[in-house]
Amino acid sequence: MTCATFCLAANVTALLVVLAKLSVRDSWAEIARLVASPEPPTCQAPALEEWARPGVRVYVYDATSLRLVAREVFGNATWWGVYEAWAQTPSSFPSWRSDPESPGAFIHAELRHALEARSSEIEVVDSPEDATLVVWNIWDVALCAASGHQGQPWELSKGRLSQPCDAHVALLAWLQSTPRWRRNHGRDHVLYVDSPYSWESYWAYQPEWKRMQSGQLHQDAHPQEIQGITRNATMIGIEDRRAANHRGTSAFVAVPYFAQSSKYQAPAQRSRSHLVGVAASTVLNNWSACELCAQMQYDPTELRVRMFNDLKTGCAAGECEAYDLTELIGDFQRNNMSFYSSAGVNLDDVVHNAVFCPIPRGDSGCTKRFFAAILGGCIPVVVSDALVLPFASAVDYRRAMLRIPEAQFMSPDFSLLAFLRAQTPDQIAAMQQNLECIRGSISYQPRCPPSAGLRACPESSHAGPGAIDFLVDSLVRLAHTPRESFGVTAAELYGSDTAVANVAEDMDKTQKDSDDLADWRALRAKVFIYDHTNFPADAIR
Repeated sequence: MTCATFCLAANVTALLVVLAKLSVRDSWAEIARLVASPEPPTCQAPALEEWARPGVRVYVYDATSLRLVAREVFGNATWWGVYEAWAQTPSSFPSWRSDPESPGAFIHAELRHALEARSSEIEVVDSPEDATLVVWNIWDVALCAASGHQGQPWELSKGRLSQPCDAHVALLAWLQSTPRWRRNHGRDHVLYVDSPYSWESYWAYQPEWKRMQSGQLHQDAHPQEIQGITRNATMIGIEDRRAANHRGTSAFVAVPYFAQSSKYQAPAQRSRSHLVGVAASTVLNNWSACELCAQMQYDPTELRVRMFNDLKTGCAAGECEAYDLTELIGDFQRNNMSFYSSAGVNLDDVVHNAVFCPIPRGDSGCTKRFFAAILGGCIPVVVSDALVLPFASAVDYRRAMLRIPEAQFMSPDFSLLAFLRAQTPDQIAAMQQNLECIRGSISYQPRCPPSAGLRACPESSHAGPGAIDFLVDSLVRLAHTPRESFGVTAAELYGSDTAVANVAEDMDKTQKDSDDLADWRALRAKVFIYDHTNFPADAIR
């Protein structure tokens, strides 16, 4: 008899009686599998039709259309041809990464094609004077490398620069001198900026020793040129870390971090050997890379220390897979992803093997781990009031994640483990199903060229709208409703809601009945293909 048949035939009432007497040492991941439906989830398509109103005209500045401008600004610089070649074929870029943190390279490569594919709502025009929106589609990392700028190794590994190089600043100065920019002070111009706060003041908030180490002894070299962009334009990026009073009249459209689907994606209802999985550092930068976060009540180190203390003291054997990277690899290897495996940490396995993935606030409010968890089918448990939820008005995050307000998390009587153990099997299964429904919305799915043929097209190309589709819809909506917010945080989405346990009785206080527990274990052995080697000898490795 198959697991699915047995589960459907089981006496649910009797099963819940046994569940009430289970030890916390039993894997709630398996309990979730017992009651979860084996059928694929029925997902409701995102309601984007109301966003897709016609009448938007777009002009795109890119490597080709800026060729004459580059000659005007840089003379007969031969490096522009190198940049054009990289822009045309991104994989030819020497520092190309298949799984960067920034989606900048992907957006640069796909945005024009996505705009042109929406001809019913969007007209791509030949002059900025005829456009409703002007898109500055420049791949910052490749442009700067072609001009001779040397990015830091960690910047190249993440696929982004902390600040634009001199060549990009010169082009942005030219842009601000154009009549089209001056007409509306740039508000109807759109460009990609991972973090506007970093663009404006990266070297200003770095300690002197770091500036000396990088050879950047002066502070930001182009504050007026940069702020002319970041305080006026519409920016696409992963996070706006500036305080509200430092944003000027600019707008911001938040997009997901890049996470390679082929690397992270796994069925949400696969066999999972741990209740909790997390790999994070407790000691973070001793300077603030997030102006908005610096105004919050708790330091991110406080949040993370509290999280690891809870896990270290409360996890039963095999219940948690938790790595404190500060203890394992130290502070100086945090950005060296290749070093993790040598320390015995496989980040992919962490999200693939756990039911719940805590997402604590770090150096900033957002993190790639949130999107990797969604792709990996691990229910995100957000402990970051500043975490931005891209496309939140169309993507149903609330039914696919848990959120704990930072103040509640830090209260003396709150227990992360008790909260997670209290989630019922039905609720776990429902959240896992909803993860399957929203993962496409935060994925960067490459277009399938017609010349490839149907068999060469990846299945993901038919999986509904992806992140680039939501971005285009956001730009269309922004053109019609310029005052709307496209960077909603978890705190804003949930409001004053607190995290409420779903089971009134605390499992830590439940009296155990050894006979019933033995019966349950025997029952479980019959209905699960269960590999005990998945469980580590210790609760925390």
